[in-house]
Amino acid sequence: MQVTKTNVEIIKQLQFFNISTKMRSLESSDWIVYEQIDDKIMGAAGMGGLFHSSSINVHEKFRGKGLGKKIQIELVKEAKRKNFSFVTVFVDSRNASSQKMHDEVGYKTIFRIHYSNEIIQDVKIIILKKRGIIIEKFLKCFNTKIGIFFLGCSLKIFKNYFNNVIGYDEEKIPIPSIKHIVQNFEKIA
Repeated sequence: MQVTKTNVEIIKQLQFFNISTKMRSLESSDWIVYEQIDDKIMGAAGMGGLFHSSSINVHEKFRGKGLGKKIQIELVKEAKRKNFSFVTVFVDSRNASSQKMHDEVGYKTIFRIHYSNEIIQDVKIIILKKRGIIIEKFLKCFNTKIGIFFLGCSLKIFKNYFNNVIGYDEEKIPIPSIKHIVQNFEKIA
């Protein structure tokens, strides 16, 4: 397992080995953890943004073999070594394998946001230090209809800052519909 700051060279490697093609959030990470065999990257997880957002991608040939979990565990260990208080992750609520893997690593679902019919994300957190509890409590505010309304408004106003806040760098940034977000609100128990 390797850990490195995200730089031009590692981004080229992620692209070359098809780890960063559809999902490009790894490229905006501050640092990444990756696994390779014979100098070929099989999968990587990155950390970035104000909310210490983790993103992960495993090459399709290596999925379903526990590699994602192994990489995510190493990312959490590295975050602890780097003195992080928490790590967040945004998981498609319909992606059962990703949900299961993140739950097994120790992430806890805080709230769900329906950007659109196509983009539904569970926001999960893992607390590494007591200070992380403050962020968890803050994020729980969005697990109410009023809270999700304010989050929707904030996302609409500050959509150009997704990259800095949550380390989001996909080709198509979701354009939040406040109406859709509020109408489809689901409280997480």
